[in-house]
Amino acid sequence: MNSLLDREINCFSCSGLCCTFVSNSMQTDPVQTLELYLFLKDNNRWNDELIAELKEVIRNNRLDYEIQTGAGSMFRRTYTCPFYNKGPKGCSISPEWKPFGCLGFNAKSSGASEGSDCHSDLDLLQKREDLFEGREELANHYLKEKLDLYWDKLPMPVALLELNKKLISEEV
Repeated sequence: MNSLLDREINCFSCSGLCCTFVSNSMQTDPVQTLELYLFLKDNNRWNDELIAELKEVIRNNRLDYEIQTGAGSMFRRTYTCPFYNKGPKGCSISPEWKPFGCLGFNAKSSGASEGSDCHSDLDLLQKREDLFEGREELANHYLKEKLDLYWDKLPMPVALLELNKKLISEEV
């Protein structure tokens, strides 16, 4: 994102359709979910209001229902991200805490608007994954085992609530 900003390639002219039900189907693994959850807790944003909003996004977009589309693959439903604020710089999550899929989806040219020239930088995402894959697999495996998580990836709102449920049961 920073290298794109240096070249004046940004989302400042866009309403942020990539964060809405038009095209967002962001899923997070346990490690990314835990990082986001800790950011929200540390910034006093994990509260009843956010939990209610997460539940509403799940209900409105039927994110709690999985549809199998073939051997081991599921249909990815779209939804408006609960952290989206309409307009430029619309995400309320700091870049240091955003899921990698969000960081990798950017404008490809200056002046892009309404998703006109935006794509995931699959090469960059693959390079990042190649660098950290082994450690992230171990960390995800550890979290899944330690917290008895059943999932590898879930839509972000579902993942956050599932993680919270497991962390609360660990406290009891």
